Amino acid sequence: MRRDDLFTSRVSQASPYKREDYKREENYHEEGVYSVTALNFAIRDLLEGAFFYCQVEGEVSNAAYPGSGHIYFNLKDEAGMLKSVIWRSQAERYRGLVTNGQKVKLTGKVSVYAPRGEYQLIVSRVEEAGVGDLYLQFLALKKRLSEEGLFSDHYKKEIPKHPRKIGIITSQNAAALQDVLQVFSIHRPDIPLVLYRSNVQGKGAEYDIAQAIALANREKSCDVLLLIRGGGSIEDLWCFNEEVVARAIFESEIPIITGIGHETDITIADFVADLRAPTPSMAAKYSSQSRDELYQYLSEIESRMTKVIEGRWRNLERLIANLSHRLYLKDPQARLNQNKKELQRLKSSLTRAIAYQFERLDARYSMLDDRLKRISLTDRVANYQGQLQAVIDQMDRSIIQKYRQREQVFTGAVEKLTLLSPLNTLLRGYSMTTHRGKIVKSITDVEINDRLMVEVADGDIEVTVNSINSYQDR
Repeated sequence: MRRDDLFTSRVSQASPYKREDYKREENYHEEGVYSVTALNFAIRDLLEGAFFYCQVEGEVSNAAYPGSGHIYFNLKDEAGMLKSVIWRSQAERYRGLVTNGQKVKLTGKVSVYAPRGEYQLIVSRVEEAGVGDLYLQFLALKKRLSEEGLFSDHYKKEIPKHPRKIGIITSQNAAALQDVLQVFSIHRPDIPLVLYRSNVQGKGAEYDIAQAIALANREKSCDVLLLIRGGGSIEDLWCFNEEVVARAIFESEIPIITGIGHETDITIADFVADLRAPTPSMAAKYSSQSRDELYQYLSEIESRMTKVIEGRWRNLERLIANLSHRLYLKDPQARLNQNKKELQRLKSSLTRAIAYQFERLDARYSMLDDRLKRISLTDRVANYQGQLQAVIDQMDRSIIQKYRQREQVFTGAVEKLTLLSPLNTLLRGYSMTTHRGKIVKSITDVEINDRLMVEVADGDIEVTVNSINSYQDR
């Protein structure tokens, strides 16, 4: 099979239509009316015949490299866009050339997928044609802003280690926002967050971002701002390459951390920001010290304070011993007594000071530990409540199912008892005869003048035996 026939073969295997169906539809064409299928196939034959070999030049956009090994991308210029594909057999050769923003010249053929009326360019050769227009705009703005000093480290503001409140600038429906909130729930659940809603894609998004930065600076309630957005094509992220966003970041009095796209996505906003994170989730982690780091920091402070106090205590003991020795040598009894009193006072004061410092440290530690435990216990209680409700629901269903099973068994037993009951037999016109409480089954069970009880469906009849006849005598 030739490489140029791959797309046509792939379509025919996946299509529910057969070539014979298309021929049958041609009758409509003879009458001047096409069916949708017939028109699509006619367009396919026309386009594939007219553009079996063509060359086209444009800029690569929205390139995708799925696990199948093929390369899918859009080729665009100022006013149009063309879907393009490079099959796996050629993809590895041209993977380095097909990147977003790259200007290329493609050789290939136009192919139409008739069932959906879609067409695309099947690429057989790729040649570099220069740098794309968007990338040239990016480089020009980057050079101009760099010359003005907007990227200089001299203007970068320090990110506070312990912010009291953090602002997030992004779209309310962005997936990146949920990722960041999830990181904060583990990283620092005690820090309040403020969302400054803004469009982060499309026309006018750059002005929304700049206004959100300005609003956060007017309110002055946050110690650091996160400007975040998930991954996307160069067009999707282009609002972060606009000059209005760059200048808004530069003029912000609040430090700004950017987390835009993936690690390989670099925008003008990243160069101007006080700190650039490779992803939105990492931006959340860069914004403050983690809970575990705080625990470790408090532990280190406690250890250092203990060592300092113990060192001062040993110094005082040596000083006391030295002074006592000197006083002993001079033997000034009155002065010795006075110094002993002063020493006792200093020891008492030092003991109180040490106890006070330990109480403060213990109270601080207990407060942080209690806050973190409450957060953890709330999540665990909510989790256990959900599990308990699930168990209760399962028990209810099991009880109802068991009850219905028992009810069916009971109903079946009642029906069997009813069929076997003597009363049921009596209702059909039969009777039961007893003599002295015993059922009469044979003529040998009674004699002449015996009094018998005949039980019918609605009562008893007392009778006297007048004669006894055997079936054998007849």
